[in-house]
Amino acid sequence: MITLNATKLKEMFIAGGKTLAKEYEYINQLNVFPVPDGDTGTNMMITINGAIDSIINVDYTDIQLLGKQFSRGLLMNARGNSGVIFSQIIKGLVSVFKEGRNQIGIIDLVNAFTAAKNTAYAAVVTPKEGTILTVIRVTAEALAKRRNFKSIEEVMYVACEEARKILAETPNMLYELKEVGVVDSGGYGLCCFFDGMLLAINKKQPDQYVKKIPIANIEDRKSFIDKLEDSNVGFGYCCEFIMALKSRVSLEQSNKKDFDKAYFKKELSKIGNSIAIVVDGDIVKLHVHTLTPHAVLEIGAQYGEFNRVKIENMTLQFIERNPGTALEKLEKQIKQKKRLPFEPKIIATVPSVALAKIYLDDFNITNTIVTEIVGNPSVQEFMDKIRDANTSNIIIILDNINYALAANETKALVGSDINIEIINFNNIVFSYLACLSFDNVKNFEENVNNINKNTKNLVVAKISISSKDIQYSQIDVKRNHFIGIIDKKIVASSDNMNKTLETTNETLLSKIKRPKKAYIIYGKEAQKRDIRSLEKYLMEKFSLKVTLINGNQSTYFFYIGIQK
Repeated sequence: MITLNATKLKEMFIAGGKTLAKEYEYINQLNVFPVPDGDTGTNMMITINGAIDSIINVDYTDIQLLGKQFSRGLLMNARGNSGVIFSQIIKGLVSVFKEGRNQIGIIDLVNAFTAAKNTAYAAVVTPKEGTILTVIRVTAEALAKRRNFKSIEEVMYVACEEARKILAETPNMLYELKEVGVVDSGGYGLCCFFDGMLLAINKKQPDQYVKKIPIANIEDRKSFIDKLEDSNVGFGYCCEFIMALKSRVSLEQSNKKDFDKAYFKKELSKIGNSIAIVVDGDIVKLHVHTLTPHAVLEIGAQYGEFNRVKIENMTLQFIERNPGTALEKLEKQIKQKKRLPFEPKIIATVPSVALAKIYLDDFNITNTIVTEIVGNPSVQEFMDKIRDANTSNIIIILDNINYALAANETKALVGSDINIEIINFNNIVFSYLACLSFDNVKNFEENVNNINKNTKNLVVAKISISSKDIQYSQIDVKRNHFIGIIDKKIVASSDNMNKTLETTNETLLSKIKRPKKAYIIYGKEAQKRDIRSLEKYLMEKFSLKVTLINGNQSTYFFYIGIQK
């Protein structure tokens, strides 16, 4: 086929999701860290299943509408870094689809891959090569370089082929992958999605391109998602203009600057994304998504005057097409901001129901997201909690860095009308102390300052169990051995819990001067003798005041925090 319509593209999206879902356990096994949390395959499957649910019962004739709905479905259901980044890849992929059209051509599809690459990289502040980002970049560049395609099937075949080739190279780009002999899990998930898209349009010859990459030592592995930061500006405004260079609307105006496309793009990149710039003689056409359309016009006005300007509020467009969502309810709250209370409130992620109850009983914090129930929180779940908080001042406290992208995306969607401070501690002890220092009688700024102050002199560790044998440069880890983790590094490993605890604590205490307090949050698998032994060890050897908290969490036997 030489064109792709909305019906067939919908089938491709669904087939891609099903292919990825079939492989989610295998994707979870592509792990570079032996603690089974933040599974990439599970996160990507949940993300894409939510998006498929949003389109499966709708018949589309407008290919752009299909793309937008699928993209929004991914965003609102995105879990973990892998899910959020995948949603940005698809956001870029569908961004080239024109309004009112039922089909795209071969070149449109090639260009869609390029747009996918650009949007994905724009979504991450510090892109790391050897990840899912590399897979989409190299695939898009290979398609753009070739361009002499004769069919849609050929474009997808080459995309699958190039994606698999660069996936096999990811261990040579990331030390963590090479050390344990695996390819990037998010990149593998993206390859599965592309495979499924191809199968939907070429069902007769699946075996020649749908192949698993041989991967060493994958038994019992769980995924580890790279810690990436999100810089996506959310829905915001879609701003477009056509500008005549050097033109003036009044003779009294000063002369315009010479147009510099590279500098123009650099300035726009500071305030927006999804940027498309076309220069044709003395005419410039711009497309950009931004929260500050006035700033876009100010930048453009330096070089000429506008023949046409279009600014659309994409958040309102989303609400109109998706009535009854949490975003719509939140929008109504924002419009009534003057009537919203100013009392600061906390929204906190916690790993267990037991800790959620402690937060309620001890700190009167009702807005908790229990991750042992929901997994990695989605944008929608953060939206629901913001709505329930019913205040114009919110502090979001995260106990795991994997939740940061979804939280930041939520903040971007809300905008500046509600004050939101996201504090990412990546450890429940930090979160516990932050909530301990919270006082709803004090104002928003005082609470943020107190939280940062009271958690400043704190070092933390985690104790878990290894799900596999693995050899690092500094330590050998055996399957089912206890492991101590500090700053994302394994510092102790032994089949004896007490030995692991002692080594971990000695390393931890070397990082802080004059320690006074210790906080121990123990999990459901922690043994009473180990709890008492740890308490006695810290009290007698280091003269620390020890606070024991029954968190009843899974995965980690102990969270340990030492404070001055």
